[in-house]
Amino acid sequence: MADDALLSYMPFPPAMSRVRHYDITLRDYVDHFRIGVWGSEKGRRQPVRINLCVTVPWPDPPATDELDDVLSYDYLIDGIRRLRDGEHVQLVETLARRILTLCFSDPRVTRARVQVEKLEVVPESAGMGVVVEWSRGEVP
Repeated sequence: MADDALLSYMPFPPAMSRVRHYDITLRDYVDHFRIGVWGSEKGRRQPVRINLCVTVPWPDPPATDELDDVLSYDYLIDGIRRLRDGEHVQLVETLARRILTLCFSDPRVTRARVQVEKLEVVPESAGMGVVVEWSRGEVP
């Protein structure tokens, strides 16, 4: 049997056909944070780049063209800006954890991946940082 014929013959399992997700992404968001462990980093802000990806279920039935039917990224941007304006953070790992906690504050988020990079740490590099990913069942 040809591959196309085989695929048209084999229906997808019901669970597989109903589970749909999509990702909301924020790429190369750069802002100045109070971050760092060294004395030279205390009391000043430095540029940090944030990339994130949050996964949410695709609405069933499909969403209308209304903001209320989807996860608005405004809560992510507003939350990151609150973190920026908050207390000094020593580690990029701590900032990444706080951003992940923000992502999971919306119960629709099933998975999130965050990358946080300090941009002035290694002059020969575009950035130095961490990438952390959590799934809903793994959130501490």
